[in-house]
Amino acid sequence: MNSRISVLLGSLCVAALAAAPALPHHSFAAYDQKVTKTVEGTLKELDWNAPHSGITVAYMDESGASQDVSVTTGAPATITGQGFKPKDFRIGSKVKVSWHPNRNGVAGGQLLELVLDDGRTLRGALGPPGAGGPPGAPPADGAPPPGTAPAAGPK
Repeated sequence: MNSRISVLLGSLCVAALAAAPALPHHSFAAYDQKVTKTVEGTLKELDWNAPHSGITVAYMDESGASQDVSVTTGAPATITGQGFKPKDFRIGSKVKVSWHPNRNGVAGGQLLELVLDDGRTLRGALGPPGAGGPPGAPPADGAPPPGTAPAAGPK
């Protein structure tokens, strides 16, 4: 009986260690979660690399000047999990991109949503605009995450 328990505990430890790489490996503090920017432009570059891919979009700002924005996306495995392949991101195609900007003022940030010219939408790690944080985190307005009850107060 003790050997069965040892084997079970050993298996659980191995499973827990194997799951560790799936845990988030950094915070989202570099991005201003309270600000969402959205532009329409032309897909200029796709950087299909782990641990994070990136997309650069060229667009015209309010003054008519050409600007580039580079946003960080999820890993290639996350992108393919949404049904996309590198060939789906055609350089020169028209796109709409929404992102949380970098806090340090450098142009770019974290992808929230990329709408391709065929209408398909790539969602960033944080979901659609206004999602407000990593999965399970409270929305930016401080409300509890969907499906959770607010903390019980004193009685």
